[in-house]
Amino acid sequence: MDEAQFMASRILIDPLSCVSLSLECLLQGTVIGRGTGFIIIHDGTNYLITNWHVVTGRDRNKDQPMSSTGASDPDTISIWHHDANRFGSWHLTTERLIAPSTGIHLWREHPLGRQIDVIALPLSTHDNTRVYNLDISLAQTDLLLLPSEPISIVGFPFGIAAAGKFPIWKTGHIASDIDLNYEDKPVFLVDATAKPGMSGSPVFARRLGMHRSSTGWNIGGADVIRFLEVCSGRIREQSDIGMVWKPIVIDEILQSWHHASGF
Repeated sequence: MDEAQFMASRILIDPLSCVSLSLECLLQGTVIGRGTGFIIIHDGTNYLITNWHVVTGRDRNKDQPMSSTGASDPDTISIWHHDANRFGSWHLTTERLIAPSTGIHLWREHPLGRQIDVIALPLSTHDNTRVYNLDISLAQTDLLLLPSEPISIVGFPFGIAAAGKFPIWKTGHIASDIDLNYEDKPVFLVDATAKPGMSGSPVFARRLGMHRSSTGWNIGGADVIRFLEVCSGRIREQSDIGMVWKPIVIDEILQSWHHASGF
């Protein structure tokens, strides 16, 4: 069925559940890692946003393989995309991560490289794919947030999905003031039991009815959603404290590449 028929069947799907995509990273055809990503549109190009450590299979601090098998540096990434002709169905598309002729990686990374655990991979287009891109302007929503308030991490823990390839919503809480930086990086902390496979997940704050903005308390009206950026794993092993990279890093990645390319 198409999307309109699906909705008419009285099955309720949160629009943000369509944004997160399940990822599989492969080396010579063998899956060596999994993660989560989402698509933004910039200057007419679709970009997959996920973590640097997802597309490299390496710890960003030690630059060492993360897999117990010792495998790293995948050459392709498979993305479970929504099917354009049947809502609630998905298909795999494969994108190159490494240029075969030069060995150069094809994603855009931050000028600080792996110090910023976020990348943007330009995607090819497919006629049978429906793109539910994330509206990056949600990062500007006037919603004030304080430590201890709840947030949602929307991804695929251990590669698990609901009803096909819809993501899992996990709830966490803000663990540091989001206007402050952790370790001098554009990062704030969350208290959440994020699991492997959720790296690269978008993070949202959603308030129903009453919320606090820069002008004070607001009651009623539509849901208020603020995009908080990309989940990036725990700060320590055996810790429930995780990192969330702030939205500014996506702008810095894309703008720095355009400047370097002479645009």
